[in-house]
Amino acid sequence: MPVTGELSQQNIKDRYYGVNDPVTLKLLNKTGEMLPLEPPEDESIRTLYVGGLDTRVSEQHLRDNFYSHGEIESVKMVLQRACAFVTYTTREGAEKAAEELSNRLVINGLWLKLM
Repeated sequence: MPVTGELSQQNIKDRYYGVNDPVTLKLLNKTGEMLPLEPPEDESIRTLYVGGLDTRVSEQHLRDNFYSHGEIESVKMVLQRACAFVTYTTREGAEKAAEELSNRLVINGLWLKLM
């Protein structure tokens, strides 16, 4: 543990649980600064890109996380490229999912990028 500075006043339990943790606060503040996704101009687009996948994430995991935002037409996984494409039956479903999951999508402990 550091001898001086913000971290010198912290005990190991606080660090473990993220309580009174300046590093956690700094990271949380950064996520608040992230820009939300802007819907594309083309109104026919109903597909979201999900990046950062690995073998811990299955098609069913994606369906479970995205279904609450609207009916899903298809989920296409491209594990060679570590990504997937989730297509909704309506534009509104895709926009709702993008709004609610952007910068917040975590599946099996893996932070995923949504575009």
